[in-house]
Amino acid sequence: MSATAGALSGGSTAHPELAAETEAPSNESLGIILFIVSEAVMFGAFFAQYFYNRILSDNWPTRAGLPPGFERVPSFPLPLIMTVLLVASGFTAHWAQTAIRRDDRDQFQGWMIVTIVLGVAFLGVQGYEYATFIFQEHFNITSGIYGTVFFSLTGLHGLHVTIGALLLIGVLIRAFLGHFSSRNHFAVEGTILYWHFVDVVWIALYATLYLL
Repeated sequence: MSATAGALSGGSTAHPELAAETEAPSNESLGIILFIVSEAVMFGAFFAQYFYNRILSDNWPTRAGLPPGFERVPSFPLPLIMTVLLVASGFTAHWAQTAIRRDDRDQFQGWMIVTIVLGVAFLGVQGYEYATFIFQEHFNITSGIYGTVFFSLTGLHGLHVTIGALLLIGVLIRAFLGHFSSRNHFAVEGTILYWHFVDVVWIALYATLYLL
């Protein structure tokens, strides 16, 4: 069959690169996308609950259940530090991703290490913030609607950061074992896509819970 005939009949003989560009997403890609969509729906339900309670309250945060003298969670300095750490980890994760796409294994492993360190640092700062609220301010998940919503949302997000950090560590271990290349690195792509999702959720949380 000639190149022209093959092209007319739907083949890719004339321009194989065009056929590659129009390939359907893999099952693995669709799977991780659907998973992230389901996670977004779950967080959306928590955000909806937050705004529902806030709209119904005459004052926010409502004083019911809050410890004496506690007004609301401060937006500075700890939350800002956490935001800087997590946003920075999103950039380093992207740089790690671009490095493996060009088979630069040293850069890939280096940026993965930095990403993990930033993610663990975020969790450390969040743990310190929790300890301050619970043991010094006596503000916890039972402190009325405000405490319940705050600790539910930030705790759920912290759980996701923990899972993401463990996934990144697993990817890094596999990288040291030589498992990835520019042609075979879906685990890297999927994990970093999940990490970007965690970043975006935190920015929404920071704006909603700490700033508004």
